Amino acid sequence: MLSIVRNAHLQATGGELPDGGWTIRYPELDRSWSFDFDDHREMTRRLPRLAALHWERPEAHGR
Repeated sequence: MLSIVRNAHLQATGGELPDGGWTIRYPELDRSWSFDFDDHREMTRRLPRLAALHWERPEAHGR
């Protein structure tokens, strides 16, 4: 997703983004979201639709 900004800037200006020209601010998550997103069982329990999309792809878990 972040490459969209870089690519748009590069295409518009022909140059790289200036150092410190952007920052990423992540909102603080509720503590209940502090779990292992690679845990298939927990992902399926918490986010069943997203887990179904992710875990159905063989490349998602190294096959």
